Amino acid sequence: MIKKIAIFFIILLVFLLYFFIQRYDNINNLLFKYPDFPIDFAWEIVPTDSKHFSNTEKFDREFIVTSNTLYQFYLYIKRYSLYIPYIEIKLKENNMPDDLKYMVIVESALRNEVVSSAWAGWIWQFMPETAKQYGLVIDDYVDERYNFEKSTDAAIKYLKVIYSHFWNRTLVLASYNRWENAIKQALKDQWVESYYDLYLNEETSRYVFKVLAVKYIIKNYFEHKKVLDKIIGESFSLPKTESLNVWKVDDLVKFALDNWQSYNNLKLLNPWIIWDSLPEWDWEVKVIK
Repeated sequence: MIKKIAIFFIILLVFLLYFFIQRYDNINNLLFKYPDFPIDFAWEIVPTDSKHFSNTEKFDREFIVTSNTLYQFYLYIKRYSLYIPYIEIKLKENNMPDDLKYMVIVESALRNEVVSSAWAGWIWQFMPETAKQYGLVIDDYVDERYNFEKSTDAAIKYLKVIYSHFWNRTLVLASYNRWENAIKQALKDQWVESYYDLYLNEETSRYVFKVLAVKYIIKNYFEHKKVLDKIIGESFSLPKTESLNVWKVDDLVKFALDNWQSYNNLKLLNPWIIWDSLPEWDWEVKVIK
């Protein structure tokens, strides 16, 4: 009897393992279909001639690394609808290439709690000094890097300024990652004009290729969205909200209760509020509608 039970469980385990492998292969075959070259970022073609022999390898590396972190890619897709559609609208309003939206995924994996070792924060990974320079308030009470709409507006202003200095989108990406003056100096010191001709630190050298890998895998996802959503499940979504204009909040818990909100939801919808109060100013606080 025990032997029969053991055989049954072994067969069941083999079946489940086979099912998992088949499911994984189905996702891999659809999501991680290798793109046809040439590839581009914002219509700027990635050169793959003999002078740029390493570019194919660099792209392959990031494509393979991204495709082998499947659980992380599930979360990219699930968080996508929370942030990317708004960014798409703002890029279009500012006559900027849609491809810039992919850099946000590389910057933060669309996680709202990410803070780097250099104190760059949230979706756009703004450094405090740069955030303040582009109009975001950071003080003891609030950190507007965590206000998605305001930080997106600030990031787009910043990207436009960088582009006006380089007139090249890949150099914009490199500058966002490394620092604009550092890229300018590297171009000058090495007597080149293109990102693809620069010798850079490893992180910035890989950065554009990481964005490219995410771009082409996301494109694969949308080509097979109906099939993949049956495997991955539905994307995350936010409730319908409205903004309340307030001048000052002495007690955020009381404010939440007075407006038929839970304190938890109020903090989730307004992660830019650091403490439990707001000083005198013209604030917009999101609440569930």
